[in-house]
Amino acid sequence: MARRKSLLDQLTPSQQILAGVAILIIAGLVVAVRGWRERQPPAQPGQTLANRNVRFGMPAEAKADPASRTAYLIDRPQYVLSYNDATKNPNWVCWNLTTTDIGNVGRDPTFEPDPDLPNGFTRVKPADYNGSGFDRGHMCASKDRSDTSENNNILFYMTNIVPQAPNNNQKGWRVLEEHCRALAKQGNELYIACGPHGQGGEGRDGARHTHIGRATQIEVPESVWKVVLVLPSKEAVPTPETRAIAVWMPNDQSVTTDWKRYAVSVAEVEKRTGYKFFPLVPDDVASPIKGRVDTGP
Repeated sequence: MARRKSLLDQLTPSQQILAGVAILIIAGLVVAVRGWRERQPPAQPGQTLANRNVRFGMPAEAKADPASRTAYLIDRPQYVLSYNDATKNPNWVCWNLTTTDIGNVGRDPTFEPDPDLPNGFTRVKPADYNGSGFDRGHMCASKDRSDTSENNNILFYMTNIVPQAPNNNQKGWRVLEEHCRALAKQGNELYIACGPHGQGGEGRDGARHTHIGRATQIEVPESVWKVVLVLPSKEAVPTPETRAIAVWMPNDQSVTTDWKRYAVSVAEVEKRTGYKFFPLVPDDVASPIKGRVDTGP
């Protein structure tokens, strides 16, 4: 009985050559795609990569799980933060800043307890700061979400607030915020992370306080820090030459309007906090970015 011819046997020699070339090309494409996927940086635990505010990853793990009381994830369009129910402060807050985020919406001075904290968490009230000698200091700045009233109002939830020394909040911290907005208005795309660190700051009275509040004890940080990755456009990706601004400011009345006095490298902030900023940026790119101290314009 004659053997049935395969599809390849039915082709002419020229067609067989073309088919072989096509198979080799397809196999090469499969190998290339597999290799590209394997080279992509792995997702880190707890990252919310769909949120533009953590495009390059979160600085530390946080979970939207009530059991995660010292690192509870709050994931909003306006910012992403890790809340600590023990200190009653955010551990860190991350947000993306572009020129379209900056508008003319008037600041609503009404602070509010965060309604989205799980049951059993302490909801800090604005009155817990009354008479403390410390400002209700925004981490994600009010003006950084001044395009709509809805976006701006959410920045006044107390989970985005820490006790800041008046001179810290109103001088160096404020001027750096204004500098970041100036960079955004020039067309840059900024990825910002900031937070408190340590315990014990100096209030308006010049005395050191570890906590404020009566019914609710809110930890006063010793310092506040900020890290800013500056990209020239939305489509840009970090390169070894990309700018990164970082500061470490004492939470006391010695702070001046010259934020550059407090400039450090991102690597220094990582060393002091134990966090890893922008973890989705490959290490060979991130290392030179994080190693420089930037005080430029």
